[in-house]
Amino acid sequence: MKTVSDFELFYKNRGEFNNLEFTLNRIKNAASEACIDDCIADNVVHIAGTNGKGSTAFFIEQILAHRALSTACFTSPHISNIRERIRLNCYDITSEKFDQTFNHLKPLIIKHNLSYFEGLTLIAYKHFKNNMPNVAIIETGLGGRLDSTNILDKKIPVITAISKDHVEYLGDDVFKIADEKLAIIKNNPVVFIGDNSEHMNTYLNDKLHDKTIVRGNYSDENYMGFGSPFANNLRLAKSVSDFIMKGEMPQILKLPKCRGEKINGFVLDGGHNEAALLKIAERFAGKKPVVVFSSTSDRDSALLLKVIETFADKIIITTIPDFERSLDPNLLSTSHIKEKDPLKALKIAVELNKNTDILVCGSLYLCAHVREILTKGLLC
Repeated sequence: MKTVSDFELFYKNRGEFNNLEFTLNRIKNAASEACIDDCIADNVVHIAGTNGKGSTAFFIEQILAHRALSTACFTSPHISNIRERIRLNCYDITSEKFDQTFNHLKPLIIKHNLSYFEGLTLIAYKHFKNNMPNVAIIETGLGGRLDSTNILDKKIPVITAISKDHVEYLGDDVFKIADEKLAIIKNNPVVFIGDNSEHMNTYLNDKLHDKTIVRGNYSDENYMGFGSPFANNLRLAKSVSDFIMKGEMPQILKLPKCRGEKINGFVLDGGHNEAALLKIAERFAGKKPVVVFSSTSDRDSALLLKVIETFADKIIITTIPDFERSLDPNLLSTSHIKEKDPLKALKIAVELNKNTDILVCGSLYLCAHVREILTKGLLC
């Protein structure tokens, strides 16, 4: 039976997205009182961007661990268990340590009215500071400038691929979105940049004219067994890792869960914006899969469906269970199949399938739910 942490019980049903105010003041004040400063590790790698943050962080963690460095990693969202978000030396924080750290910080979380993600950030930073690894790898949650992870000044900033996403919060001007991501860089002289379009690279080169920009040797070719877009995320990760410590590459590297993950004839891919789905379209060109799709209400689902329509045979639109920001399929004007229950949606997909993989995409939260269904054998 799944154990619910004290943290999750505390934040259950708080509905914070209904009146979420973006500011760093809350987390800064709480971190200061918790004696958390820039020194949470010997080196801090801070990753912002629209796509590729999770896989880039995961690759860096594996490469540096292979090179015998101690590592910490803070990523989001989680797939199977909230403790996946906070790792030390490639292991999730234990349930005991997670509850212990939360309860120690709980008075500050209450005093400063920290959001769910701010609370997690405070716990992660405190856990890392208590252990002082060689490298802490930190993934932003939303944007960059006002993301709660952005209270650290001394860091190695990494900017992955940039495109439109979370337009309700970040706007729909891709260059303004880029500015939000670039705000994590601060006064650090060296910046690592991921695989971006020519127009975006020109913009980044101009904005970062006073910085040393490092890019990987990006190409359309596969790299160490990975295809697009993960190959170039790995090239970026290698560049960052080599900057910290040169050494051999691991012979075996893994992707995070639900990034092109295959389980029993299903492909789970958390691609949730136009740029990510265009990459998925390239991988599925000519295969005509049945697609099970959902998204969050702050995204342009109609636009995402247009991309999926270019390669899908059939599309089934569903919901993200127990998630207040899930889209409502009935609000979409489309002829695609609508089934609010993801389990029933999966069963429909199996019935419609024509000897190819069934793709589940549009949300990591949906993929996480479907992954649980598949791994527990609930799809009969």
